[in-house]
Amino acid sequence: MVDVQEASAHIINAVDEAENQEDHADFKPRAYQLELFECAKKQNSILVLGTGSGKTFISILLIKEHAHEIRGSISSGSKRTVFIVNTVPLVHQQALAIQTHTALNVGKYEGSMGVDFWTDEKWEEELDKNEVLVLVAQIFHDLVIHARLKLSSINLLIMDECHHATGCHPMREIMRQYESLKKSSLEKCPKVLGLTACVIQRKCKKKDVMDSMKKLEVAMDCALETAKDQDEVVRYSTGPKESIICYGFDEETDYQEVIKAQLLGLLNDVNEFECIQGRYKKVVKKKIENIKHIMTALGDWSVARAVKYEMDHFAEAIDFEDVPAVQEFLQLLQFRFESIHEFCVAEESKMDSPEGHVTKKVERLFEILRACHRREVYGLIFVERRCTAKILYDLLLEVAAGDHGLSFIKPTYIIGSTTRLGTDIRLAELELRKQKETLEKFRKGECNIIVSTSVLEEGLDVRKCNVVIRFDKPVNYRAYVQSKGRARAHPSRYLLMVPETDLLEMKETVDVYKEIGKSLMSLCHNRSQPSLSEMSQHYEQDVHVAPYEPYGSDGPKVTINSAISLINIYCGKLPHDKFTELLPEVVSTINEEDKVMVGIRLPINSCLKEMVHGDWMENKELAKKSAAMCVCKKLHEIGELNERLRPTEFVDDGILEDLIEIPIEEASKDGAHEPGTKKRCQIYEKEVCEAFTHFQEGGYYLYSISMRPNKELLSSVVIDSSECDTTVGFICKQKLKHCPFPLYFSKWGELEVSIKCINELIDPTPEQICKIQHFHRLVFENLLSINSSLFEFSPGDSGVYIVPIGKTGNAQTIHEDILNQIAPLKSLRCSVENRLPNDKAYQFNRPAFEDAIVYPLYDSQSDAMYYISEILDNVNPRAEFPDLKDEFSSYEEYFFRKYGMRISNREQPLVVVKHLPKDLKYLKKIECSGQKTKKKRKHLAMFIPELCGIMPLKASLWWQIMCVPSILCRLNGLNLAMQLNTDLEITKCSSEDSENLAVSNTWTEEITKRMLESHKKNLSVLLVKKKKEYIHPFMLLNALTLRGANDCVDLERLEVLGDSFLKYITAERLFLKDSRKHEGQLSSCRSKLVSNRTLYSLAKKRKIPEKIQSINLCPQTNGFLPGFIIKHQVDLKLRNLNLPHHLWPLLPDFGHLDNLEKEVEMIWNKNTTAGAGSKKGGTCYNPWMEHELSDKSIADSVEALIGAYLLVCGSETAINFLSELGVCFFRDESLRKSLFEIPSPQLNNEEWAKTELLNLYYRACLDRLEEKIHYEFRDKGYIVQAVTHTSFCQNKVTDCYQRLEFLGDAVLDFLVTGHVFFHHATYTPGQISDLRSYYVKNETLAEVAAKKELHKHLLYFAPKLQTSIDKFLNIMVDEQEERDLSTEDDEVNSEDVDVPKVLGDLVEAIIGAVYLDSERSIEKAWEVIEVLMGDLLKKPVSSIPVNCVRELYEMLPEGVQFEKVPRIESDDFAQYKVQIDGLPALYGKGKNYRTAKKAAAKKGIEKINEVIAQKIAQGFGESCPPQD
Repeated sequence: MVDVQEASAHIINAVDEAENQEDHADFKPRAYQLELFECAKKQNSILVLGTGSGKTFISILLIKEHAHEIRGSISSGSKRTVFIVNTVPLVHQQALAIQTHTALNVGKYEGSMGVDFWTDEKWEEELDKNEVLVLVAQIFHDLVIHARLKLSSINLLIMDECHHATGCHPMREIMRQYESLKKSSLEKCPKVLGLTACVIQRKCKKKDVMDSMKKLEVAMDCALETAKDQDEVVRYSTGPKESIICYGFDEETDYQEVIKAQLLGLLNDVNEFECIQGRYKKVVKKKIENIKHIMTALGDWSVARAVKYEMDHFAEAIDFEDVPAVQEFLQLLQFRFESIHEFCVAEESKMDSPEGHVTKKVERLFEILRACHRREVYGLIFVERRCTAKILYDLLLEVAAGDHGLSFIKPTYIIGSTTRLGTDIRLAELELRKQKETLEKFRKGECNIIVSTSVLEEGLDVRKCNVVIRFDKPVNYRAYVQSKGRARAHPSRYLLMVPETDLLEMKETVDVYKEIGKSLMSLCHNRSQPSLSEMSQHYEQDVHVAPYEPYGSDGPKVTINSAISLINIYCGKLPHDKFTELLPEVVSTINEEDKVMVGIRLPINSCLKEMVHGDWMENKELAKKSAAMCVCKKLHEIGELNERLRPTEFVDDGILEDLIEIPIEEASKDGAHEPGTKKRCQIYEKEVCEAFTHFQEGGYYLYSISMRPNKELLSSVVIDSSECDTTVGFICKQKLKHCPFPLYFSKWGELEVSIKCINELIDPTPEQICKIQHFHRLVFENLLSINSSLFEFSPGDSGVYIVPIGKTGNAQTIHEDILNQIAPLKSLRCSVENRLPNDKAYQFNRPAFEDAIVYPLYDSQSDAMYYISEILDNVNPRAEFPDLKDEFSSYEEYFFRKYGMRISNREQPLVVVKHLPKDLKYLKKIECSGQKTKKKRKHLAMFIPELCGIMPLKASLWWQIMCVPSILCRLNGLNLAMQLNTDLEITKCSSEDSENLAVSNTWTEEITKRMLESHKKNLSVLLVKKKKEYIHPFMLLNALTLRGANDCVDLERLEVLGDSFLKYITAERLFLKDSRKHEGQLSSCRSKLVSNRTLYSLAKKRKIPEKIQSINLCPQTNGFLPGFIIKHQVDLKLRNLNLPHHLWPLLPDFGHLDNLEKEVEMIWNKNTTAGAGSKKGGTCYNPWMEHELSDKSIADSVEALIGAYLLVCGSETAINFLSELGVCFFRDESLRKSLFEIPSPQLNNEEWAKTELLNLYYRACLDRLEEKIHYEFRDKGYIVQAVTHTSFCQNKVTDCYQRLEFLGDAVLDFLVTGHVFFHHATYTPGQISDLRSYYVKNETLAEVAAKKELHKHLLYFAPKLQTSIDKFLNIMVDEQEERDLSTEDDEVNSEDVDVPKVLGDLVEAIIGAVYLDSERSIEKAWEVIEVLMGDLLKKPVSSIPVNCVRELYEMLPEGVQFEKVPRIESDDFAQYKVQIDGLPALYGKGKNYRTAKKAAAKKGIEKINEVIAQKIAQGFGESCPPQD
């Protein structure tokens, strides 16, 4: 025994000498390291060295020695070095050491990285890239047995803390696979190096040392080695002075006697519950024992805290079933513990200070710590129990605040994670993060004493300590050695605290431990590596069950020791909520020979429904493993385990099987955006309809274009072809589909355009076709200011030409006179016949200027044109010039002095002119400025006729020609839509009267209104039954027109409808196709099937992107230019220069090709200087013949096409479209005639099953549930299934509700969309989406379930779920309009969830059950939805919270970026950042990331509105011109 004063003196000396000592790695080789390195080179070795002696350095030397074997990829034949550790922190610690001291690529792998979910491709990439792999033992074991990495591909296998290689530890299982390889191919085995500070893992006597050493050697196929010069090792590792500190015996206080009596009474109550399973009683007894232990070890002051700790940590021990007996048991425990706690709090409040109410053991601890007061100290206090660590920390914290002698103490504590397999991995990650943060604080000196359980004995990097105190004695030799090894400072103290009565025993134990240490040091020299026979004999001693190796011995396998782990992983991947831990049911049977057989039944939602039995075995543990092996075989046979014998992941295209044919897509390059996303854009040709192409043989069809105003406007220009002698038309190669459609002008109002075929199959002569092509060319060159150095006219590349149309009697035909008039001209602007020779005076020709288009002859650089609005007979060139009177006295003087133009006729009248608009896009409805009141201009623009050129075409004809680019664009779009329908053979694309029928831009609302006038039902119900044989091409064009096209229609409304129908029809198809697939597999399948990537891929194969109308039409810069193409060499040059598409139209007339590069550079510089630099990186393509589309836009268009066919023709036509697209649904079959029968909900038709079904029906009061929803089930199995939660394993007659919930979710979404379309037909697509999302979101459905009290009928065994439901019901009592609630989808712990998903799932499952029971009646399902949701469906959009994120994206589609802000441990909120172009970053906070993102978006909207308001205010307040 060592006196405490003596120990204190030693401690003071230790802290004096170790003060400010830093932990650093010395990587200069020491003699003993080189000695052991040579041993490791010669043979497989286990290096036995103490903590801090540099074992890692030796392993790095060996890695470098064999580095040449691991350079290069595995696929090229190189090998890999593997460094195995036992804990997660060691992965990062050892990987950092190897990265620091080698130039090799190092990969590190642990559970929080999600490696359990990595695909084979991901692992192949990692293993190919990294040469040294540092990973925990279990992960490497999984890699080996699942054949992702073969042992023969390893050159060096290093195992840190290899003393764990016993029993069923993954390290030993790895070596079992090594032994198997060694037997078959010795030369393929890797070199093995083990590292340990402690050879012996358990309690051991000296005589057993040799046997333990041999077992470890044989298990590891290594020879134990240590340094010969132990004195040198001690200098570099741990050598603390060791003392045993005794403390006296405590008399039991009256307070403790009372508490023990109360605990005994509680224990008696627990034992009286005969119907409660022993495992529950065992938990309670353990907690009572913990409280007694704290009371005895720490004293009276800690009792209340001990009771509170055990109350708060019930969930860590076990999950209690939700059955009445267990719930009654829990209520009793809660009441009794609360009573004891209240009594303790009251008693302890009378205690003055902790120090007077602690045990002698704690007093001794205080004495030891006071001895450290004068110097800096860093110490560890090791305790046995988690509760002791927490409460001793509380005690030290309290004492440090009130005791001057202990005020220097800054305590903290660390305890290991108790997260059991199957629970939320994030809790374990959180515990590891807390450990890391605590150790970092310890390293920085922010705390100086850590109270810890055995978690700090090994595996964590802890700073050097000068005091280590074993408050509770070490349980075995390993604990003794490892904890002693933490005293690494020089000098340091290691103190063992024991009661006086145990002193002799402790001294004997320590002596034995020291003798064992000496024996090991003396025996670990010159040992030989075990023989193959020794190793084989060692592993043969285990009970041998042949592994399951369906792909041969070199392939993946399931062993008897890996089977249970694999089943747990499988169960963990089954779909479940945050409140449920899915575990297999285990049933054991004992026969007359005392052998055990175990049966395993997987959770209710597994595809394997029956119980699987193993073989008769010697004990229950082996019987469980045998049964687990049989379960794994079954799972593999039914496809639930893949070819690697891992749970099947549905991530590839194979999940779609015969449902769909996905075209092969080129793999994305590194860093490229994924296919199907909004950010991934590609270039496509803009398709031209067949009628407008030159590939058709034969003659032409002649079409006239009729234009008339839709309403009377007070405008100087009225475009009305019926009032004109000459109109415009065109010839094309095929008959067109067409219909009347509107054009929109900002000045002249709205026109209705109609097309008429006036002559079929005309066959013009070569001379006539040349005149037509010449007319077409000159008109387009003048109309669109076509750049002749950029374009060339290639009539052979066009199948459409515009022509003038004249009248011959009542008949219309090509106006030959105009063609002949234009034929000799080289340009429409070269007509000067109205000017006389200089020696004769100009004669004004009034008819030539009536209805004329003119242009100034004095400005050859301008391409401006004007129309004559008035001839002023009383005003001539001598008239006073209105502006600049001081400089110019008349118009004559102005034109002479400014342009040098003399006039010969001073009496000619002046003409009033107005600009012809250059904006030729007329497809978008805009406000008309030509209203009843005309703005008075200050001065009229007047020209002198003698100085004007006259266009050879009249203004009335030219106004019609100006409409031609928009008309051709619309006709091309209509006929492309028709071609798509024809190519896919969907339905007829017109009726007999469609060519005379104008389709309104609001046709979707009008169809909806007409359908529901006579049937006051849901739109979706009517669409399922609707049958119509034709669709108007304009309606398909609507679905092919993106919002960005700035047209009068777009696809967004149809997309919403098509999306919901696609979701519904695919969910039903998948549900009916395979009754074995669980909800997770069905959801994965549907997600893949309806994903943007799939829809985009199918659309691309059918050339739909080429038909999409995406551009904001501007004929001059991106329109359809029939007959004109960019010169081939120019096109190549521009692409080589990578000139962005938006800069191509800005090119001037550059003349020769050699000048092009210079002009491009000037455009670059000019646009960058002008502020267009951000566009410099735009995509390079020909804007007249190509367009750029995102994959998502293409997918949206597919959904809109589905919506169009559905709305116009009904569900069968929509399904037909899907089938032709490549989705192999019920081809040519009605939804009422599915290829698949509706599966029965009952798993068994035997009598016992029918009886049990009725028992469950009445147990859950489902007859009353039927009354609530106004529907009586014909097959009661559906409603029983609909209320069965995944935790309710007692239901053996039906599946759980998850599959029904999957189906019901899709049915609900489709029907709610139909409801919104009917009642809110005029809402914007954004409002429709918001309303639909509100109706079907989990919070709304949970509210429905709560109001209808549906939760009362739910069958479940999950106490945490009950708590969450109660919490939500309490929230519902608070009638707030907008609540900020957390859902299970948010990144929160289960206890923070406000809305349990099960309530919404229950509503959807009931809907799915009704749908199936009514033989897929969508109408019956809607009736039940109306009963359930009632008044909620009548809510206006104004009462529904706006989706701020969507609204912000709509305000700035390209200028918004959201980013999560990582949480800090002390934060009780989540934070999101939103970055808006041109504004500082804004931050939103919320209780979870979802609500934080909403808050950030809301701030963004407010800021944008604020900026807009400021700009408006500045505009009104200053007399400056408005800025663009």
